[in-house]
Amino acid sequence: MSLRPQKAARAVGAAFGVGSGLGVLLAFAGGVGFGFFTLIVAYFVGLLTGRATLRAAGYYRGESTAWIAAAGAGWAYVCAGVVIASQVGGDARLYVQVLGLLVAGFFAYREAA
Repeated sequence: MSLRPQKAARAVGAAFGVGSGLGVLLAFAGGVGFGFFTLIVAYFVGLLTGRATLRAAGYYRGESTAWIAAAGAGWAYVCAGVVIASQVGGDARLYVQVLGLLVAGFFAYREAA
């Protein structure tokens, strides 16, 4: 059994939809300064993105679903950087939390695989 194109499209839409919503939320919560709790926030971003992707894919667990989930979790942090850059000014690459992106991507991959 493989991931059908229709379910793959739903999974991509769910991953990037949840990632965009969490990215905007992260951008506006970023002024608080989480410190160490950034890793805990990244865990929950990965968990929510992974579960949403898995559900949209019809609970198909596999490499393709896992990579879609990881990309959606990564998009949350890229989206947060873009939102912050549009508010403050400057390049969006300056505002992306790379460690949070990697942690969220790992847990999203693990949740959907």
